[in-house]
Amino acid sequence: MIQIIDMNHFEELKKSGVGFIAITDKNLAKNCVHHVTCHEVNGRYFNQKVVVNKGKNGSYLYTNDANEALNTLDKMTKCQKCF
Repeated sequence: MIQIIDMNHFEELKKSGVGFIAITDKNLAKNCVHHVTCHEVNGRYFNQKVVVNKGKNGSYLYTNDANEALNTLDKMTKCQKCF
């Protein structure tokens, strides 16, 4: 998995239409992995969590295999809207 740390990289991944983004948040009961095209994965939320808050409460990670995120990250579940 690759940590996404800037808006340009985030936008490139979204435009590619390939792969999955796992979003972690230590304050939530569960974390979700999404297809990169999922409407739940948007730049406004990415900017707030990663850029403004500097990843203090969580992160965005890219993977080619959703199972990698499901099997290695705590509290990870599949998004109910894109899976």
